[in-house]
Amino acid sequence: MDFVVLDLEWNGAYSRRIKHFLNEIIEIGAVRVDGSLKVLDTFEALVRPQVGKKISGKVKTLTSITNEELENGLVFMQAVSRFGKWAKDAAVVTWGTSDILALIENYSYYGGGDRVPFLSRYADIQAYCEHEARSGGPGRQMGLSAAADLLGVDESGFDHHRALGDSLLALRCFQKVYDPGRFAPFLQDAKDDEFYRRMEFKNMVICDLSNPLIHPQDLAFRCDACGHSARRIGEWQLHNKSFFALFHCSRCDKKFYGRVQFKLKYEGLAVKKRILPYREKESEEAKDESSAEEGTREIE
Repeated sequence: MDFVVLDLEWNGAYSRRIKHFLNEIIEIGAVRVDGSLKVLDTFEALVRPQVGKKISGKVKTLTSITNEELENGLVFMQAVSRFGKWAKDAAVVTWGTSDILALIENYSYYGGGDRVPFLSRYADIQAYCEHEARSGGPGRQMGLSAAADLLGVDESGFDHHRALGDSLLALRCFQKVYDPGRFAPFLQDAKDDEFYRRMEFKNMVICDLSNPLIHPQDLAFRCDACGHSARRIGEWQLHNKSFFALFHCSRCDKKFYGRVQFKLKYEGLAVKKRILPYREKESEEAKDESSAEEGTREIE
């Protein structure tokens, strides 16, 4: 099975037709590889914007793409048609889900369809690379440059913030950790409605402790020193979309802050907990220093 590593550049533009902003694609870049990740071919195309007539200064500075260059580009449906034929029968992979969401959004806007016809299998290689680099442990999402640094990939030969250059850099990171058997669970069937519902679901942080999805055990903490169940001795406070409260362990007479965040995902409620140090004369900044990771629980 071949893979197509896809990267897109886009410009935020307000559409009067749909009455909100559209991430309008202005460049498509991709590299096609075989099952061993050997490069077979590359694809790149500039896309002439039809909603936003001019790209923003920020996008122009970031990508070095000019309005004059885009005037000679293909309209979106021409560009995506050529790309679809080129990518035929391959699984499409992207670094993170932003690009695949932009592709779905633009195809729906210009083509009027609710599915991308050439998209049959899909994987997020950012999630896979993070999983492999951290041996499956929890952590924050890594940008492409951060991943390249962590994996020992020299970025100097890549054209940053251009679609083809970023797709080649993403491929290099992918090659560093690729194992066919371990990667297989990350591939998704993209031909059914379930895939699109999952992709378009908007994660949401819950900031109301009375939400029925939150269980009492989600607010309980054990002492990180002795493992004994600790008692909450302070009120819950909301700070940076996370809840904090002071806890006390009666066994070792230790005080600490329990921090918990609730994020509603397509799969259910994700609960992240951390234990933070307590100081008699603490500052607000001290609350942001984590001392121990207590883990994450996924609720189906």
